[in-house]
Parts: sequence; structure tokens; C-alpha cells
Amino acid sequence: MKFQVAVVLSVLMTVVVLGDEAPVVATLEGRISGVLEKSTNNKVFYSYYSIPFAMPPLGSLRLKDPVPAKPWEGVLNGSVLPEMCLQVPFVDTVAGVKLPPRDLAGSEDCLFLNVFTPKDAAELPIIVYIHGGGYFSGGAREYLPHVLLNHDIVLVVLQYRLGTLGFLSTEDSVIPGNFGLKDQTLALQWVQKNIHNFGGDKSKVTIMGQSAGAASVHYHILSPKSSGLFARAIMHSGTALSSWALTRTHRAQAMYVAENLGCPTLEGSEALLKCLQAADAPALAALAQDFFKWFILPMTLSPRVDGDFVPDEPGLLLREGRYTKVDLLAGAVSQEGAMFTHAMLANEDLVSALESNFRTNGPLSLQCHTESNDPAGMALQVYQYYLGQGKLNPLAQSEQLTQMFSDRLVKVDLEQLMLQQARQSINTTTFRYLLTHRAQLSFADFNTQIGLHWVSHGDDLFYLFRGGPLLQPPQQPPQRPHDLQRQDDLVLRDIMTTLWTNFATTGNPTPDDSLGFIWEPVTDGNLHYLALNPRPTMEADIRQEVRRFHSSLPTLVNLALHPQVVTHHSPAWEDSHTAPGDTDDAREEL
Repeated sequence: MKFQVAVVLSVLMTVVVLGDEAPVVATLEGRISGVLEKSTNNKVFYSYYSIPFAMPPLGSLRLKDPVPAKPWEGVLNGSVLPEMCLQVPFVDTVAGVKLPPRDLAGSEDCLFLNVFTPKDAAELPIIVYIHGGGYFSGGAREYLPHVLLNHDIVLVVLQYRLGTLGFLSTEDSVIPGNFGLKDQTLALQWVQKNIHNFGGDKSKVTIMGQSAGAASVHYHILSPKSSGLFARAIMHSGTALSSWALTRTHRAQAMYVAENLGCPTLEGSEALLKCLQAADAPALAALAQDFFKWFILPMTLSPRVDGDFVPDEPGLLLREGRYTKVDLLAGAVSQEGAMFTHAMLANEDLVSALESNFRTNGPLSLQCHTESNDPAGMALQVYQYYLGQGKLNPLAQSEQLTQMFSDRLVKVDLEQLMLQQARQSINTTTFRYLLTHRAQLSFADFNTQIGLHWVSHGDDLFYLFRGGPLLQPPQQPPQRPHDLQRQDDLVLRDIMTTLWTNFATTGNPTPDDSLGFIWEPVTDGNLHYLALNPRPTMEADIRQEVRRFHSSLPTLVNLALHPQVVTHHSPAWEDSHTAPGDTDDAREEL
């Protein structure tokens, strides 16, 4: 079966087609020109692209905390889209293609943000968007403003360092890591200092992200370094509790990178840093590919507990209430794990890897390889819970596999977060959603007849943004449009953007009944949610048993959140047929 990915990243034209010129805006660092554009409803807004918020992280600034941008002379050209941060494109990683350094995308000089503001804006609420991409891909040019700017908000889309350049660490003060998160915080500080010049109210900042961007939003909620920089948060399909959002093997990765670049590993972190700062940037960035062992897992170049930006385990910070209390709107899509199931159907090697060596590859496939003392036993428990003890059959078990990946990688952790948030936050509200509508556009478009009803990870983005290589790729599967066109899709788009911008404005997505329904917040013990479709309805939570099972697993998150319900029993290998042909030759994983 051919695996055709709907997402194709390509080189965009770098200059936005100009309408009339936008007013020149003066920031603390200098003046910038803009572009006049129109929203999907023909509302005029101004765009200011490629505003530097940090010094280029080059040379001696590589693998260092970001430094604020220096002032510039004259008027900066704000009509040029920023280069994405140097990265291995997501589409190549998904397709299993390993790129040579020369074929990587983006630039190391990438710490820019875009600002979009309505004409005649004054003291408007602000949404700051943080892109996803597994902490190894993505960029601001993928998220254009023409849908959200139908509403009276100021939109900021920022970029941050990725992969080895953003998250490599020697687990000490020399290369502490978390540089990508620190880039985001510096951008939020820039917003506080400058956004009033673009018609925004700095006291009404909502940070919003999807996938790794949502996990980043959660890290800012947890981090004292970002306290006071935002008032509300929106999280799509990700959290700092997610297993892929935190890594505990950074030093091993740094040593691997050093060895492959010919850098010293026995002379201390300072010598290693000096060598890495002089290394070829694409060669350094390309090594991120070496850490993927099963499809796009494990994701290992991600944040770490450094005792500073991330002061402790996210689960412990959450349980003890050591975080910024803000209004939260969060949720997921129905089939978050669709991409993983499609990958197994298309690539027999992924299935063979599980069958021949489940002891190693089972934990990798669920990102639980560093989560417990018995990762293989834990992975076996999860597979058996969803699939039973028979032979693995992705075609016959596609629905169960999709639910397994959805729950393990996204849904359960997000639900646990919302329950804790509702339990602890007395003066804030939490709203939960589930996107249940499959649009004409979907990231589950893989040219197969399987899962035609699935709502995939990332599908919510089609309702909030337009254009860019992620949401409007130049190559499409047959009959795939370039934009939402069906009436029911457009109705839901209007509903979602109204809900989201209402929340950013008031903290309540339905401050009145003008949409024909009221979105009720989560309460302690009641995780009801709004089912997002062209006719949204409140639905009861029926996932208590699923959460009980996942809460019993001996993960570090569970041990932090609710150690009293964790069980340490794993089924004996000899009693199961889930992992046929398993061997003891598990290789050392980075």
C-alpha cells in the first residue's frame, strides 16, 4: 500500500503579495514596514513579517540562551516571510527518508515573529501562537492569519530553535538545553514591550499551541520564567505530561552528536561546546534524524527538567500546584493516532519490528522506553489492553490501534491535566473540547480507503489558519482541494474561530448564547466536553475506565500525579502471544 502524505513542505515565495502599504510601526528596537492584506471575510488587516526578537543564534550564541535583538537603523522590510529554523522537514521524517545535511530546510538565523493586526486596532486581545512539529520541525510561514483575522484580535506567530540546535544538552550549566522554550519566553517578553504599538493590550495575552506547541504552552504555565507574560492559554493535542514532551537522556544524545562530529567527549562540557559552536550547522541539525528508531519515535530532542526553566517533573509541579493559574481551553481530535496506524499499514517494516523484537520496539512505538523500570512489560500491557493477546493485524485492528496511539500519546495526559487544573484552580475556568467532524481536508488523507471518517492529529488547524506549506501544500492527493470549501466545514470554521477569540477576549468561549449553545466548563470530577462539529453539543465524559487503566501504569508522570493508584505488575512474556519472536538482543537506545 502506498503511503502518500498529504503534508508536503516546499519552498514558498518569500515575499508577500502587496496590497496598499501598511503603516510603519515603531518598536523599541526600530521601525518596521508592513503589508495590507484581507481576511477570508474581506476584513482589512496589516501584516508585519520577520520581526527579529533575538540576536541570530550563531557562532558563540549557538547552544546558548537567546539574547534580545539589537536596535536597527532605518525601516525594516516587513513583507518577507521568515526562514524556518534549520530542520529536518516533517514530511521526510514521516516518509522514512533520511536527508543529507545539504537537503535540510531553513536557516540557523531564524528567531523572528510575525504580527497581524486589524486596521485601526486599539487595545485588542492578543493570541500568541506556538507551532508544533515534535520539537524538530515547523515554522511561522505554515500558519497564516487570514481566518483568525476575521475577528478583532492581534495575532503573533513566533519561531524557536528546533532539534539539536534547540534542545541538545550536556545536563549541566554549560549546555543546559531548553533553548527552544527560552526563545519562546523571549518572544513573549518582546510582546509585553512592543505589542501596544500594534494595537494590542499586553494584559490580554493568550498563548496558544498545537502538539509540541501545546506542550510548550504547558511548560510556560509551569515555568516561573514565563510567569506574568500571559493571561490565558489554549492547548491543542499536547501537554508537558506527554511522554514525547520530556526527555531524560540528553547527555547521551550530546555524546552521540559529539562523536559523529569529531568533537571531544572526555575533555569536559566547555570543550564540547566550543567544538559544537564551530561545527557545520546542517551537519549538526541532520543528526536529529538518527534518534528516530520506529517511525517518528522516540522523540528525544525535547525539553528537560533543568531545575531552572523547568524546575521539577511536570507531574509533580502540577500535583503540588506550582504553576501559573490561568483560564485554559484545551482538547483533542477524535483519532489523534491516525498517522501512526496509517504508517503501520503502509510500512510492513514497522510491523515486523514489533513482531521480531517487541522487547525493544514495543516501548519505542509508545514512547515509554524511558518511562519505567520495565518498559517492555508496560508496552505489552498497553497493547494487550487495546488489542488482546492475538497476533498483531493492523488491517483488522486499525480502529483499536488508532485509539491506542491516541490515548497513549495525547488524550489521557491531556485529560489528566484538565482534571488537575479544574481541581486546583479556584478562580480560573477550564474548557474541554473534542473535534469530531471530519472535514474535506484532513491530515488523514493517505490515499487509502481505511479511516475515511478519522479526524487526525492536526485537523483542527484547518479551521484556524489558512495557507502555508502545511495547510495548503502544492501537491495534493486526487480530488483534494486547497482550502475548506464545503458549507459544513465553513460553518464549523466560523464557530471555532468565534469560540477561540471569545475566549481570548473574555476568558469565556460563549459569553452569551449568540452561537445557540453554551460551552460549560470542566468541574472537579466532571470532564464533560464540547463536541466540535457544525452543530456543537455538550457531551458527557465516558472515558473514566480508560484513564484508570493508564493511571495504573508505572510511568514517572503517574508516580508524580497519583502514586497510590500505580501498579507495578507486568504480564509475563511467556504468557503472551502479543510479541511473537521477541528476542533478548535489545540494542542500546539513545
